[in-house]
Amino acid sequence: MKILIAADNGVKRENFEIAFKEIAKEHEVKIIEVDRNLTFTPTTNSEKNIKEYIGSPRQLVKEIDEADILVVNYAPVTEEVMDADKNLKLIGVTRGGPVNVDLQAATKRGIFVVNAPERTVDAVADFTIGLMIAEARNLARAYHMLKTGKVLKINPRLFGDAIIQGIELPGKTLGIIGFGRIGRAVAVRAKGFGMRILAYDPYVKEDEIRNCGVEPVNLETLLKESDFISLHVRLTKETEHMIGEGELKRMKKTAYLINTSRGKVVDEKALYKALKEKWIAGAALDVVEEEPISPANPLLKLDNVTVTPHIAGLTQEVPLKSALIIADEITRYIRGERLSRLVNKELQKI
Repeated sequence: MKILIAADNGVKRENFEIAFKEIAKEHEVKIIEVDRNLTFTPTTNSEKNIKEYIGSPRQLVKEIDEADILVVNYAPVTEEVMDADKNLKLIGVTRGGPVNVDLQAATKRGIFVVNAPERTVDAVADFTIGLMIAEARNLARAYHMLKTGKVLKINPRLFGDAIIQGIELPGKTLGIIGFGRIGRAVAVRAKGFGMRILAYDPYVKEDEIRNCGVEPVNLETLLKESDFISLHVRLTKETEHMIGEGELKRMKKTAYLINTSRGKVVDEKALYKALKEKWIAGAALDVVEEEPISPANPLLKLDNVTVTPHIAGLTQEVPLKSALIIADEITRYIRGERLSRLVNKELQKI
């Protein structure tokens, strides 16, 4: 079995070397570095079907050399790459979503595509809780005040109500929108703070939510009763701007919105208005509609929002986790076992 791996700054060569150490004992494993200087202008439908990639498919075309398996992180995999290798049977993507792979083209050619959906679960769940605490206790704002000399000694009479005085988490209600892996991991952590937890996810059975010790509710109820609302949904036509002016007005004036999913899930103009006019208490955002965020973004001028540069999934552990997950899936494939992380599931029946 020949395996080609395209490493990059996200998942490095050394991560793959550790993860594929056992596989390499019996199979040919070749690791290349993605050339970040190579770029291309998408012209074909296949090239237009991919996003969030680094490099050019031309590099893979030159290197693929009849590989049975291709593993990538950010490298772009188009039909041009697939057609350059008639032996290609499986594509492994060390990411939560294989957006840099033309899934339709792969499925049409009978090529399995597997990914690593659980790779950032702990990282993002931890970060979400961190943002919730940051908003509840005004951590970023208090530090900024000290750093800029606005307050050298906290005086509750001057700053307590407006800036420094926070709220406690026990007894508060957390509403989770999207009860997948990350949503559930957030719920587990929030239970440790003694919070009441609600969840809205039309694709998860209510009994499944209850079995996690969480109350299944409709979106209307979640918006009205939550003190913190945390978003954990994928960006689709259905979820784009699912939090808009109407939803923000249904939230408590004392509530906080947390978004570690995708920026376009929230109507940013509506959110700015809600924060500016104090419809809600505040927001914590690791993602925005246009990234990287512009210094001119009006959200950055508000004192009731914390913004971070899409770093929830960036930990020292994630790259190796990603490589290990895909190595495990490839081991299953080599052994002829059922794939557990197959994206194009329709091929499982073949």
